[in-house]
Amino acid sequence: MSRFRSDSKPCQTMRLEDYTADAICRAMGLSGFVEQPWTQAENQTLRVVLTPSFHPELCLTFSQSSDSTPLSIAVLLDQLWARPSVVCLPHECEEIDMPSVVFDEVLALFATARASYDPQRRYVYCDGMGSESCLSSRGGTQRLDAHVSSDAAVGKLVTRLIGLAWNSCRRARVRNALAQAARYLEIEYPLQDVPPQPPITRLAILGPPEEKRDCFEMLQRVKKGGT
Repeated sequence: MSRFRSDSKPCQTMRLEDYTADAICRAMGLSGFVEQPWTQAENQTLRVVLTPSFHPELCLTFSQSSDSTPLSIAVLLDQLWARPSVVCLPHECEEIDMPSVVFDEVLALFATARASYDPQRRYVYCDGMGSESCLSSRGGTQRLDAHVSSDAAVGKLVTRLIGLAWNSCRRARVRNALAQAARYLEIEYPLQDVPPQPPITRLAILGPPEEKRDCFEMLQRVKKGGT
């Protein structure tokens, strides 16, 4: 699979081999695409990372629970793809509790999309939006890496997830990121007015990847009030 940009302006972008769901999640302050505690849990977790060609990346995480479906949405405020290296970027998150039946619905859509998609089929896409999904629990981790236009069932899955999230969340920047992603599926949601962004302090951290990752995680804990 290759990723091409149709604009003619010269730009420095990330190497394709570095542009992974793990890198995107870490740029959002998450520990990774598949989080280790999920692999030891009885309940399942479904995570979908979306990569619009011309808008910042976003991540939707649906968790299985007996009485609700916790939904966590994380959106980047700058596009990671446009960066020459993996960095921690400004982002915004929102967490929502949805009815427990929602997880059954998204689980069924994921199963259908995964069953209908041929992972051996080679394809190249220009623009559009990619998606990478994982369904994880103690029983194992299932993955689906597909462009939203590659298969009708994949498009249906992503369309429904975006719709559930947009109709449930309230943060303007989160809703706008979802609305921008929906446009790649030819669905229109109205954009919201957003307050000015607070000033941003950027840090450059040098060292091996493991040490930089540990430092990012420490900064996130401090930001959230941890130790």
